[in-house]
Amino acid sequence: MASWENWMPELVLAAPKAPVPLIHLALNRAARSFLKATRAWQEWLEPTDVTGEAFSEYIFELPQGAELLRLERATLNARPLDVANARDLPADPWKNELRGKAYLVTTNLREFTVRTGGAGKLQVYASLMLSLRGNSLPDEVGTLYHEAIREGAKAELLNTEGTDYYKPDQAGVALAFFQRAIDDASTDVWRSNTSRGSRGRTSWL
Repeated sequence: MASWENWMPELVLAAPKAPVPLIHLALNRAARSFLKATRAWQEWLEPTDVTGEAFSEYIFELPQGAELLRLERATLNARPLDVANARDLPADPWKNELRGKAYLVTTNLREFTVRTGGAGKLQVYASLMLSLRGNSLPDEVGTLYHEAIREGAKAELLNTEGTDYYKPDQAGVALAFFQRAIDDASTDVWRSNTSRGSRGRTSWL
């Protein structure tokens, strides 16, 4: 994992008198903003054994320091499983079992239910975001987007009024870099997902 120490030398150089906790907070905010906007942290979650019993709920097994941002796709026993948007479901979806369709649904991005899918191993490919207390990122994310997260944190630090390191002009330059990096990463992630084929939207009509 890439911890905040990977960014500290550059940020201490940019804002020498900034307290370490403040630098860490700026890094957390920059990483959260970047990941929320780009969905650049995607991976397969740990498999979950599901029983196929009606109304059973399961918990997503997330990496330490991560929050679930979006479900990209899912498999049950290595076969594709539809991911339903809870907002699109009928008012009483359980009554008619949605004409026998198998799907996964979550209402809170913490627990989920599998309907009519049977028992087996379920696995979810998800977009993740750093939690509010997270202090590290996967190495591949931290390395690929090191400069972007650095500039996002720098933009916040250098825009702290009443400090010796308040430099609004430099903060503006850092923020512009950060926003361009978000746009570029968003395009890259979109192209990567498109090349695998769209998961599409499940229809419940």
